[in-house]
Amino acid sequence: MAKIIISGGSGLVGSNLSKKLQINGHEVFWLSRTPAKMQNAAYYWDPEKAEIDLACLDGTSAIIHLAGAGVADHKWTAAYKQTILQSRILGSQLLVRTLANNPHSIKIFIGASAVGIYGNQTPPLCKEEDELGNTFLAQVCKDWEKENAAIKELGIRLCTVRIGIVLSSKGGFLKEIGNLANYGLAAPLGNGKMQTPWIHEDDLANLFIHLLENGNCAGVYNGVAPNCVSNAAITKMIAKALHRPFFLPAVPAFVLKIMMGEMAGMLLANQDIAADKIQASGFTFEFTGAEQAIENLIGKGHQQ
Repeated sequence: MAKIIISGGSGLVGSNLSKKLQINGHEVFWLSRTPAKMQNAAYYWDPEKAEIDLACLDGTSAIIHLAGAGVADHKWTAAYKQTILQSRILGSQLLVRTLANNPHSIKIFIGASAVGIYGNQTPPLCKEEDELGNTFLAQVCKDWEKENAAIKELGIRLCTVRIGIVLSSKGGFLKEIGNLANYGLAAPLGNGKMQTPWIHEDDLANLFIHLLENGNCAGVYNGVAPNCVSNAAITKMIAKALHRPFFLPAVPAFVLKIMMGEMAGMLLANQDIAADKIQASGFTFEFTGAEQAIENLIGKGHQQ
């Protein structure tokens, strides 16, 4: 059993990962500005104030850094774009500085990133070593990964997971499209042909655990399922799983750009991302088909 610290533990990815880790026998603690209010045991931290409870290091062998403001939570004003960046960078800087200046037993640091690092247009089956993008989100991811890279200089094993669209029974993409589908309003975006790099929430949690428990794993890994699908296809799959009609025409790209501004580029991104590297490390996906994953999650959602 290992003691593991997670930043962003109460989020969509962190909460499911925490449960999986506990099932696997690990002891999980979160970092939080309000630890007393957390459903999970937590230590105080506040990256903006550069404050952290050093007791979090006692007996801890791993840190999983997920914390960051949601990229789709608000319109991308100049102020919110700064929030998106700083919420990631300040947390990484605080963790690196804390580990550099205090005794600890950390053996591995797993940092989150996103497939947005490749930009809005990728080559087919884009791999971890392929060219990075120059969009706002690409720069955020590059800056985040650069800050986390300082961990290696401390002799700590570093893994980075570039996460795709997480399909979850509790929220995010599946819930948003599902809500529209329930009213018969689900529709593709743009031309609908854009490749969508998705991953089932349980596979993503298991991928993190695989990296944690396998000492030979290090470096950057794409956190996506092996088979990307088009935006139109995945939207139709969600409507079908909910037994709802799918007949509306696609939402034109220019309408999205008027409504969403710069964020529309993220919604219209065509990202065909490969999962070869994580599979070559010995990881096996439970859900390799989007339709299978969606049906499983919608079934889970009805049971909850």
